[in-house]
Amino acid sequence: MAQALSPHALCATIDDLAWLAGSWYGYTGEDPIDEHWSAPAGGVMIGMFRWLKQGRLYMYEFLAIEPDDRGGLTLRLKHFHEGLVAWEGKSVVRAFNLVELGERLAVFRRGGAFRSNQFIYRRPDDDHLVVVEEVRKGGELLTNTFSYTRGVAMRRSPL
Repeated sequence: MAQALSPHALCATIDDLAWLAGSWYGYTGEDPIDEHWSAPAGGVMIGMFRWLKQGRLYMYEFLAIEPDDRGGLTLRLKHFHEGLVAWEGKSVVRAFNLVELGERLAVFRRGGAFRSNQFIYRRPDDDHLVVVEEVRKGGELLTNTFSYTRGVAMRRSPL
């Protein structure tokens, strides 16, 4: 299990996050979302997130959890529009350091006191995954919560 390096970094291996692997499906409002994580291999895990709005692609992300030079792990992600057009610049990747790790819990954070972002991954049971994105700008905290179920894509019946 992970050991603390400092209050801001953890020493961990990719095997500590094996519980994240799988295909996860859910909704944010009426919009279908899905997130997929590979099993740990070669010291990394690779992921994909997709968000549809009104039946069309809104955005997707490619994600990787990789070892860093401190003996910890870093979540790296990049957003895309349709056509593999990146939101961020060509060589820009958003990186979040693993700062908390528990049984089926991982918190990745970047930024400082005034502006920071973090992703909280939590598996409350074998069939559910909850991902909370927190964005702090000054004194304001914005959150997005993505709740998933393991398995095949869920379809909502037409109204």
